[in-house]
Amino acid sequence: MKIRKFENIFTMVFCFCALLAHSQDTIVTQKGDVIKATIIEIGIKEIKYKLNNDLQGPIISIEKSNVKTLKVGGQTVLDGKASAKEDIIVKIDDSIIKVKVLDIGVNEVKMKLYNNPDGPTITMKKSEIKSITIEGQTVYEQKADPYSTSNKLILDKNSSIKFHFFSPLNSHMAFTYEWMNKPGFNWELGAGIIGVGIKKTNTILNRNPRGAFLRFGPKFLLGSSSDIEIEGARYSHPLKGRYLKVEMILHLMNTTNFADTGRYPWPKGTVSYTKQYQSVVLNLIYGRQFIFGNSITVSWYAGGGYSFESTTSIGKPSNITNNWTDYDPRRYSHFFFGEGFPLTMTTGFTVGYILKTPDFFSRKPLSATRPSPKAEYPVNKK
Repeated sequence: MKIRKFENIFTMVFCFCALLAHSQDTIVTQKGDVIKATIIEIGIKEIKYKLNNDLQGPIISIEKSNVKTLKVGGQTVLDGKASAKEDIIVKIDDSIIKVKVLDIGVNEVKMKLYNNPDGPTITMKKSEIKSITIEGQTVYEQKADPYSTSNKLILDKNSSIKFHFFSPLNSHMAFTYEWMNKPGFNWELGAGIIGVGIKKTNTILNRNPRGAFLRFGPKFLLGSSSDIEIEGARYSHPLKGRYLKVEMILHLMNTTNFADTGRYPWPKGTVSYTKQYQSVVLNLIYGRQFIFGNSITVSWYAGGGYSFESTTSIGKPSNITNNWTDYDPRRYSHFFFGEGFPLTMTTGFTVGYILKTPDFFSRKPLSATRPSPKAEYPVNKK
């Protein structure tokens, strides 16, 4: 009987301790409500429990963000005072945002504004963030990649002075200057001097050309998949890529031509005279430009169009009407197929050096300007 009596007392004490343990699970919400509960599970985002006065009832869930403190078995396992501290995000422009960070992904960070915890979830690219501090600890800090070129360096250097690499081999010297007007739209301005460089040793073929030309026009980047960065669909460089260009050329040139007078031996039976060329050319050009190290440009181009040309011969004998040297198609800025077929052809290869665009040429891109610290940060709301 005594053993039976002790067993009953032990059972009563065990049940009392169990009930006491259950009563020690306490949830205090952010609003100050106190819930006596039996904790079933503490997850990453929510807590599952049953009410102490209804242990046979359903399992209830509450988000951890709505919990101020949580005690299990008399021990504080969640303290809302510490978790309520704001997280700090420092952006690239050094402005500071007070938030509650929800998730730090590979390319983006999800958060809610600290003063609006019930508001929408905000997404920000990690490339726009300098550092993230959570509960006093820096958990992310953007460090410059020594092998990459920063966006600022690209935006600051968006013009190029280019040399037409093979022009000296064709008795002239040509240069072109290109600058960005806005993403995908550039301008080019070029000039050439005719009569310098390597000349033909044969005096008949040389013609001793002298003159100059001016070329200019808008350039439209076509933006193929290899010329655009996928993320954000940005041009990888404002000077890089395939393009179409509408070009106008103003051309002036004099040459020394030779005509056979019928007296031999050649060339003693010849006379020389000067021929003047004045032309306006309109070309449509396709090309591609490559960028190396954000410093060097290499490009090729080819195109064609129309030429409106007038010529004047000075000192040409009146009895000479047809002379083969008059049909030379070289105009050095282009090739011209004659008045009967007034089409042109042009091609070239350039090598250039990238420069910072002068202020009077540049149209400051919006992404290159630093926003005011008070400016709202553009975010994606989900």
